[in-house]
Amino acid sequence: MTRIDEGTTTAHRRAITRLRSALERIARKHPSLPPPQVLVRTPHWEFEFGDRSRPFHAASSGKLMTATLIATLVERGRFRFDSPIGALLPAADVADLPAVAGVDVGRDVTVDHLLTQTSGLPDFFEPPRGHRTDASAHAASVHRDRRWTPAGLLDEARGLPPVGRPGERFHYSDTNYVLLGRIAEEAAGGPFAELLRAHVFDPSGMERSSTPYDATLIPDDLAELDVAPFWIGRDELSRAHSVSLDWAGGNVVAPPDDFVRFQRALHGGRLISPEHVEHLARPRHRFRRGIHYGAGTMTLRFGEFVPLLLRGLAEPVGHLGFWATHVFHYRELDAHVVLNFHADRRMNTSFAVHTRIARLLAASGRV
Repeated sequence: MTRIDEGTTTAHRRAITRLRSALERIARKHPSLPPPQVLVRTPHWEFEFGDRSRPFHAASSGKLMTATLIATLVERGRFRFDSPIGALLPAADVADLPAVAGVDVGRDVTVDHLLTQTSGLPDFFEPPRGHRTDASAHAASVHRDRRWTPAGLLDEARGLPPVGRPGERFHYSDTNYVLLGRIAEEAAGGPFAELLRAHVFDPSGMERSSTPYDATLIPDDLAELDVAPFWIGRDELSRAHSVSLDWAGGNVVAPPDDFVRFQRALHGGRLISPEHVEHLARPRHRFRRGIHYGAGTMTLRFGEFVPLLLRGLAEPVGHLGFWATHVFHYRELDAHVVLNFHADRRMNTSFAVHTRIARLLAASGRV
């Protein structure tokens, strides 16, 4: 279904038709995968493709919500962004985490270092070359029945080398977000899943959102779980207990509309103050060309992908997920883009579609 206000130009309508045709070609080319889930919502038009009602696993796009939860606790005075994590966590959580010479993780790593991926801690999900963990992207397919607790995930990180000194180097690491989840639990005195519901899901009106792969909630039998399938390589993992490794790093399952509800609440000031929204959104480091990292957020700069062709496009703020999920807000245009392409190997395809959408937003005249 597509909703377009009266007065929209013929050229814009044709561009939307071409977008739908492109998505239909993608779906035909990959018949073994579900059609992409696409939702674009602006004040003047709306576009959807695929199963709009089906909840999907956000993967790391869920870091947006973990970061928002942390900001709500900062606003409530539970801690500060510059609080050292050793003052917020039990010694067992911090003990023996990898550190370069002269660094005390509990004293020198702050909440903001975790949010901005500058803690110097390694990533158990994508460990450095020459190292392996049982909680890596590859191992999730091998050890499908493994249920991961935060303590188990931190143990996996303990076997890896440190990345650097806190604050000196950007290094994307799910270890940081496990620690943020634990900080939230200790500061607010409740399970992470309940805190996410109380401080993010319910205030946003995300009635169909959940964290079903949380180690404390995951059922023995996942056959009845309502979630769109997703793949790492050739392995479909929506019924694998090992997905519990995502925890505070992105364990959110929701339909596309709920992700839009979240973004509206976040950027509309219903979850945290505009000052703290800006703190999360402000880019600090380059993740990859065209992708810049803030504090639990990514900003897309399309002009860095193809400078001559894409220069001048709006720069949305949101986050990407490992199996080609996108949750982004175009602040200047009051537009929302939510994508799920179901598989890590479709990330390039998802970017091609998002770029097409960005150009469509720019050319529509009055988005």
